[in-house]
Amino acid sequence: MTKAAKWRQLLIGAVVVMNIIACGGSLRYAERDPDLKDFHPRTIGVLAVDATSYPEAKGAAEEVTIAALVARQWFTTVMTAAALKERLRNDHDLQQTVNDYLLKLKTVNYSDPALSRKIGEGLSLQAFLVVTVDAWSYTVENKEKVARAGLSMKLVEAETGRIAWQAGHDVMKEYSFLKPELKDLGRGVADAMIGVMPH
Repeated sequence: MTKAAKWRQLLIGAVVVMNIIACGGSLRYAERDPDLKDFHPRTIGVLAVDATSYPEAKGAAEEVTIAALVARQWFTTVMTAAALKERLRNDHDLQQTVNDYLLKLKTVNYSDPALSRKIGEGLSLQAFLVVTVDAWSYTVENKEKVARAGLSMKLVEAETGRIAWQAGHDVMKEYSFLKPELKDLGRGVADAMIGVMPH
């Protein structure tokens, strides 16, 4: 092997390692309900994005999650955030059902099957995602400037309210002068998570 070929291999290896590090490697956690291994929804939507700690991330997190779902082409229908908001604006009972469902899920970690079924029927969805923004910021760690984006997701079977899959992932990228776009980091997080989501 020539010296140039060795350097080329070393460079390629370094690039691969850097990409793995920059993308955060494997997911932080992922759990699947073993009883729902045959769950293959054809219609899905992002029911909510909880960005309480990072309100500036709400729109971007919705956008990158829906884009990742659409890009996979696994589903016959992916309900957009705009379509969901429009449906809820025109149906106050369904809006209240969604609010009650999300409140129970957030406060007592209970996916209410009756409310979930009403949501699925009202929105014509077999499944929906509930997304939480875990990180979306620029900070300093160990004297290094870093950008961090992180999401958690729950895939809910609408008919039963069972959580078919849940996962969390985050990435961190160091920078010196030019701040990386948090939306780009979030896009990588959503793509990695949706890529391993049951479908």
